[in-house]
Amino acid sequence: MSVKNVIFTGQYKSVGENMQPPLMDSRDINALINHMKNMFPFYTPEWRFTPGDPDPGTALFLIFADMFQENIKRFNRVPLKNFIAFLNMFNVSVMPAKPARSFVSFRLSPGAGEPVFIPAGTQVSAEGPEGEAIIFETEKNILATPSSMVAAFNTGPALDSIFKISEDFFAVQENGEKPAVALFDFSGPDNLQEHSLYLGHADLFNIRETALVELEVKNSFKRYKEPSICQKLVQGEYTQWSYRSGEGWQPFDQVFSRGNKIILKKATPGLIEKKEVQDIQSRWIRCRLKDMKIHQLSEIEIDGLGLSVDYCDCEQKGGVTPDMAYYNDVPRDTGGFYPLGEFFVLYDMFYLASQEVFSKKGSLVTIKFILGHRNNVMKNDPPGGPEYKDIMKTRDFAEPQLPEVSVLTVSWEYWNGNGWIKLFSRKEYEEIFYHPRDGEVDLTFNCPLDMQETYVNDQLNYWIRARVLSIENVYTIPSVYRSPWIENIKLTYRYHEVKCPLDCCMLHNNMEYRDMTAAAGSGGQLWQPFYSLENKKPAFYLGFDRPPVKGPLSLLFSIKQQKNNGEKPILEWEYLSGAGGRLEWLPLKVTDDTKAFTRSGTVVFAGPQDFARSSIFTRELYWIRIVNLDGRFELNEASQKPLVNGIYMNSAGVVQHRSIKNEMIETVAGQDDREYHLSMFPVISEEVWVNEAEHPALGQPDIPTGKTEGVQVVKDPIGNILELWVKWDPVEDFGGSGPEDRHYIINRITGALRFGDGRNGRIPPCLGRDNVKINYKIGGGAQGNVGSFEINSLQNSIVFVDQVINPEPSGGGCDTETLERAMQRGPQYLRHRNRAVTAEDFEWLAREASQDIARVKCLPNINTWGKKESGCVAVVVVPKGAGKGSPFFPALKRQVERYLVERSAATVSFQNKIQVIEPVYLEISVHAHLAVNEADYVAVTEKEALERLNSFLDPLTGNFEGQGWEIGQYPHISVFYTLLKAVKNVNFIENVSIVVDKVEEGVRSEINPGSLGDLPHGMVMNGRHLVIVNML
Repeated sequence: MSVKNVIFTGQYKSVGENMQPPLMDSRDINALINHMKNMFPFYTPEWRFTPGDPDPGTALFLIFADMFQENIKRFNRVPLKNFIAFLNMFNVSVMPAKPARSFVSFRLSPGAGEPVFIPAGTQVSAEGPEGEAIIFETEKNILATPSSMVAAFNTGPALDSIFKISEDFFAVQENGEKPAVALFDFSGPDNLQEHSLYLGHADLFNIRETALVELEVKNSFKRYKEPSICQKLVQGEYTQWSYRSGEGWQPFDQVFSRGNKIILKKATPGLIEKKEVQDIQSRWIRCRLKDMKIHQLSEIEIDGLGLSVDYCDCEQKGGVTPDMAYYNDVPRDTGGFYPLGEFFVLYDMFYLASQEVFSKKGSLVTIKFILGHRNNVMKNDPPGGPEYKDIMKTRDFAEPQLPEVSVLTVSWEYWNGNGWIKLFSRKEYEEIFYHPRDGEVDLTFNCPLDMQETYVNDQLNYWIRARVLSIENVYTIPSVYRSPWIENIKLTYRYHEVKCPLDCCMLHNNMEYRDMTAAAGSGGQLWQPFYSLENKKPAFYLGFDRPPVKGPLSLLFSIKQQKNNGEKPILEWEYLSGAGGRLEWLPLKVTDDTKAFTRSGTVVFAGPQDFARSSIFTRELYWIRIVNLDGRFELNEASQKPLVNGIYMNSAGVVQHRSIKNEMIETVAGQDDREYHLSMFPVISEEVWVNEAEHPALGQPDIPTGKTEGVQVVKDPIGNILELWVKWDPVEDFGGSGPEDRHYIINRITGALRFGDGRNGRIPPCLGRDNVKINYKIGGGAQGNVGSFEINSLQNSIVFVDQVINPEPSGGGCDTETLERAMQRGPQYLRHRNRAVTAEDFEWLAREASQDIARVKCLPNINTWGKKESGCVAVVVVPKGAGKGSPFFPALKRQVERYLVERSAATVSFQNKIQVIEPVYLEISVHAHLAVNEADYVAVTEKEALERLNSFLDPLTGNFEGQGWEIGQYPHISVFYTLLKAVKNVNFIENVSIVVDKVEEGVRSEINPGSLGDLPHGMVMNGRHLVIVNML
């Protein structure tokens, strides 16, 4: 019989009442005595049973009854013993305690300048519920480096993509989970790869209305290529030309080429806004390659660019409407207005502003408007009328002819940054307002090169003005003012063949900007506006602020578990070397415990000394990259991308145990089958070493043949063997052990150790207390299952180690199983074999995962939102207390999900397929109108009706039988008629209606009661009931 079965069958008396089988014989001692009392008159009529004054026969009678009762008890235990024997046949045994496992990351203090060695067996701890330390030990040696990861990128050359990993990904968030990041993921809208040519000019691109932008492309070395270059650059399948507006980048309405010129037509009104490009503020147009078109245009080379802009009247408006017009400080409507007021005076001013037109320095500007005049009479006191006489003539009654007042000359001026300067060098347009006549006027001038913005009436703009210098009949009163009147004023501009240099020319490729302003203006040196990535395979880049040199350096990749098809990508680790003064990517040898990023684990390497610091993706760092040599992640869209919860420096695996080294036990001659007990238990693992330096049979050291790893030899200075320690092997039992087999058996729960007897298993030499030494580890149990960042203490301080954390929760720890629990588990195990297959399996395993579950229901092919989705399993859990938004549900959710994922089929064994969710709480409010015969019944009937409704809709104790409501079970409105009709004194029910409020994730919304059947994950709860009782 094995050790495990001996333990199992020896504990049957500790089984609780819940697992006790029905009694085959339920008689107690009183029943036995009564039964025997009824029998003795037929067998011994001469004897009387006298328990009050017992004779020898009565004493014997009572002794027999007591012995008979003990037999009945043993008889009643037979089914339990047979049940245990049945479970033993299937090797269902009590499971020993198991240790929890996790990973920890060591953080060095900011002042650490050199790596710090952390040996295997370093003890770290978490705090237990009562303040005790829960000890964990590291499994391997690591070298903690002060270097830190500060940047990461995914690159896919074939897909021409660069994706940045958020810097928050490297930050430790102890109060919340970070979203997982996919490595080698080249999908999504956040592709940072851009191949763009940015052209900037603060004035020429100051455009709000429609315009034509003409760009001259030069290749001085191969001019015959200029037309073909322009043709490629205007093809819509390759490029998009756009300008920066307030709503983002807007494409030009028409793009075409003419010889070596590219024409960009802006036919939609909208301002080209200012924007910063590589810290340069300007107005920009952009030529951007469309996705994956770099390979068609990477061969283009140019050495110069020229620019001009003309107004284009695409909307037949006749020109650009001025931004503002002022008469002195009075704003004017540019549709029709008096430029100098109704009654002008000397030095009155007419201001005209246009950002778009007056900013085009060197262009030919035309101001078009319809000029006319309107008469405005100015009088002093009104006249007293004609002077009457005895004889009056007709002329004595006529109005006197008033003199006309007109603007003789004006001065047209602009602001040059220092003052107002004459716009025209000669006297053009000075008398434009003198005796105006109706008709269209064109005022044309070359926009001054030194024209600047200024404030007029607190408005910043480009301004010109007309200042009144002289007026005809200025002092005549009364008089008629011939006031100029302007309508439909429009502005235009054009450059003809003038080509202006660009203010700025920037290239943006591979996330790096290059300033080509000088090269674009001077010419003579060919350059590529667009170029692709240097590495031609998909890669994941890691940037470090310091060189990660020496080793063993260990990186923890916390990988989110996913379904794995068994195929592993081919990955090569490389580092950027600066050996010989040349930047070069060289192979980096690593030990990859993640199995090519298919599971959480560490990657260990020794960092070379020739790490180079270089700027990649705008970050000047020390770089490591992981290259996917077979290109699977880029070319196969269906390939599964590794999902990483975090990457942590200076990490090591830890186990929740404590090491006991060199514990000695004493062997005694003549006690060949002696059982030894270790000082501490339960035991997780052990090594038993026996000193065989003086074997009693041979007198010489007995070196095991072919055994090298399990032998430790201690010699004196001249080479004689002083100690010969041989490692013995554990077995389940000695049934297959021979006389010379170095075997032992151990009960790890109690710490009991036993050697062979010389026939089955070898007897260790009897050399006293120093003969056998044991290195073992103790610990394990559910207490080791702690959350993330709870392992945070060092048992012994290490120089420059400032902090230790566990980025992942520890798991796998469990206590020694009780016999009752094993007996409950055994039959269920035979049914589901610890695998969740049917819906009932999921429900039973969910209850097994936590005792804090009041209701549970498994919904196959239902996702977390309660919608149909093939392959998903939603496990709806109602915590005890059945409250909306229980604060304990998140912890319960993680516990049950982890438990189910470990026991479900491979097709659903990841958390995006198995979801533990809270139900949708459905608050049912009943509104009822009842009728009673007498007024005395109104109050009591209302009270009783409300009590019945609240009791009936209680989620755990409601319903007709008081067993509560199942998840997805809902009452029909007709049920409430039956419920309320049973209320005492109710004569009849006038009407009943229900209102259903859905409460999901804290959001309340009213739903149609007829749609309850569409919510398989709903849970009934009481709402706010309204009962109105009327008297007949």
